[in-house]
Amino acid sequence: MSSGRGSGVVGALSLLPLATAWMARTALAALPVAIYAAIFVLINGAYVFFEREALAQADASAMTAHARRLARRRSLAGLTTFALAAPTAVFEPLAGFALICSALLLYLRPELFMRRRTA
Repeated sequence: MSSGRGSGVVGALSLLPLATAWMARTALAALPVAIYAAIFVLINGAYVFFEREALAQADASAMTAHARRLARRRSLAGLTTFALAAPTAVFEPLAGFALICSALLLYLRPELFMRRRTA
């Protein structure tokens, strides 16, 4: 990952505690939840690029093609969910926050998405 992208991720990550506190102070008001989702879009977008580079450089025997596909799908599903959460939060903050939580659940147990197919 280039240092420009890396510093952007660190910058976005540093905003999470502030956005979390803002959401708490405002009892999940629309704007703080939408900005929280937007921060996750930035972080997850950078992660998708990082993952693509890492998987391209990884030894093929370290991870099957199926597992790579599932990892990419999980990452894109998370990015899409965060991207949907931001505009949703403007109109329905609780629904936007629920989307954020559901996207984060994708990363809580990634091995669930890596199970091998049974032939």
